[in-house]
Amino acid sequence: MIRGIQALALFMTLQCFSLLNTSLAGDDIHLWNTLTLSHSINENWRLHFGTDQKFVDDISKHGIRTVFTGTSYKAANNLFFGFEIRHHEKKSGGQWLEENRFAPFMIWKNTFDSLSLTFRERTELRTREGNENWVSRNLLKLAVVSGTASPYVSNELFYDLTAATFTENRLSIGLDLAVFKNLNTSLYYLYKSNEKDRGWSVTNVFGTSLTLHP
Repeated sequence: MIRGIQALALFMTLQCFSLLNTSLAGDDIHLWNTLTLSHSINENWRLHFGTDQKFVDDISKHGIRTVFTGTSYKAANNLFFGFEIRHHEKKSGGQWLEENRFAPFMIWKNTFDSLSLTFRERTELRTREGNENWVSRNLLKLAVVSGTASPYVSNELFYDLTAATFTENRLSIGLDLAVFKNLNTSLYYLYKSNEKDRGWSVTNVFGTSLTLHP
């Protein structure tokens, strides 16, 4: 168990240096902030509401805002199913362009000694100005479970099912903190790659996430 923790800590340290070195070639810097309220209806069902606020252009402009709500069902000790709706707005040319997203999702999570492994699959229907496309998002997260602070590394891959192509990848390292009994927060660095006509563009993201769950 100790060797596993040491190996993960070494891997995450190397990832950190690798990401910071690579980030020097990034095209932009973002700041992302997420606030979520999660409420348990009973032992199986849970509701959540929240908002994302993203600052772009080297953190100089408020460029993206999102509100979302959803529900999840605990099918087994380590298996969850749910559905989420998001209203997404992106500022372009001085105007906010709207997009709605509808996403069923599945989460599998298990713990091995002091290591936690999470897999999440989301399939989003994105609609905007009469156009729509389907996007599959696969997230894999590995964390060290150690009291109130859990360091982690994760990767999320985006595949556009309509265009049949990979469009985005998000590699991140971070720290999940259980601040109080009903309050969790997360601090992270995320290396975001987006497919463009002439290759892949890179965005360096620094983010925070705050979750209240009374």
